[in-house]
Amino acid sequence: MKKDGAVGMQINCVSNLIRRSIDLRIAGMPGEKLSRMDSWIIHYMLDHQQEDVFQKDVEKALAMTRSNVSKAVDQMVSKGLIMRSPVDYDARLKKLTLTPKVLEIHRQIEGEIAEFEKLLVEGFTTRELEQFKDYLERVAHNINDNTKRQQDERKRRDF
Repeated sequence: MKKDGAVGMQINCVSNLIRRSIDLRIAGMPGEKLSRMDSWIIHYMLDHQQEDVFQKDVEKALAMTRSNVSKAVDQMVSKGLIMRSPVDYDARLKKLTLTPKVLEIHRQIEGEIAEFEKLLVEGFTTRELEQFKDYLERVAHNINDNTKRQQDERKRRDF
């Protein structure tokens, strides 16, 4: 990868490498075959076990579209990994709940992810990692701000 290349292209290349590597690691695991997105959704839901988790929460947390998350959730329901359950306070909402089947699978995934994380940060100092995370957060903030401005501008033009 060229150091003088466009930042967006470099981020995209690294993102593709991460995706492929995680897919290979997860595909090589015994038992239920999970997608990368399945593992991210499971991880998010485990981190938010004390809360009611809805599809819109997953969409926002993973910065994914409604259709992609909906498709993933449908597949996870059919695999017996999560359930959709109604809530008493709004008949339109269905909360997502992990099934017991997920816990063993999650332990395996976490081990793979922990190994991968070590590989990702190899050779970086603690300070460099903090800076890197700050930079990524700033990039995400810039993108989100710009997207919101474009959406607002489009709304003004459509009126």
